[in-house]
Amino acid sequence: MTRRSVFALCAGAGVAVHIGCAAKASAATLVRVLAAEAVWRDIALQIGGDAVAVDCVMTSADLDPHLFEPTPATARAVSSAAVLIANGGGYDAWMDRLVDAGKNSGARYIRISDVVGWREPGNTHFWYDPAIVRQAVGAIASAFSVRAGDAAPAIAARTETLLRDIDAIAARIRVMRTRFSGARVAATEPFLDQLLNALGLDEAHAAFQRSVMNDVEPGPADVAAFESDLRGGRLRMLVYNAQTVTPATTRLLSLAGAARIPTISVSETLPSKLRWQDWMGGILDQIEHALSVDANRRPA
Repeated sequence: MTRRSVFALCAGAGVAVHIGCAAKASAATLVRVLAAEAVWRDIALQIGGDAVAVDCVMTSADLDPHLFEPTPATARAVSSAAVLIANGGGYDAWMDRLVDAGKNSGARYIRISDVVGWREPGNTHFWYDPAIVRQAVGAIASAFSVRAGDAAPAIAARTETLLRDIDAIAARIRVMRTRFSGARVAATEPFLDQLLNALGLDEAHAAFQRSVMNDVEPGPADVAAFESDLRGGRLRMLVYNAQTVTPATTRLLSLAGAARIPTISVSETLPSKLRWQDWMGGILDQIEHALSVDANRRPA
């Protein structure tokens, strides 16, 4: 298993259909949407409601998206959608190839990296940043409204509701920043950087994280420094990717446990049956709890 969040092809046929997302609208009036990742499917459903039918290419943790090979069924789904949503930034480059090779010239293709003006070498885990999600919501809502006819007012209302939830998450981050800014933390890889930076946390051991991100063995000096900080209790929290637990990660978690340093587990894939805002709220709950632990704890 590689370091990134990993995904499985949905339902064996190339895409997974969100059951019941369009129960109140006729098939003739539905806006057909294809999202590359589950998190953008969720955002699309919250905006479109019963005016959209949303398919998703990847939802679970089995295949690295960089190695993903689309099937003919995936290509057919791309060619039949009115709106296509991808993360962009190289995270799902196969989607670009399918769009370029397809014949669906009338589709609206939304790449979140384009919406937010992303540039190398910026982090592409956009869903952890409420400001970016807010921009994505605007782009998706605009694409839906133009195609939804009489459903446009309902889409606008749902969009406002979602934006209020996003703003509430952003407000909570600002409050937590006033409490925890400067706290020294670490992660096993840099997937949560946007959120940790927004919280004002001092994220240590960036070289170790970059090595993991690039599927390279961290250097001995980087490993030794990381382990020394854990043994000495010099970190307030250790974050790890629940979808890429390796022997090296297990060792770091063991050292953190011995030093009574709180650890939190975060996945890169939106958990099943959770909305984005509930997922983010749960992550913030974990961080708040971890950072509220006595900073002066040391090994027994």
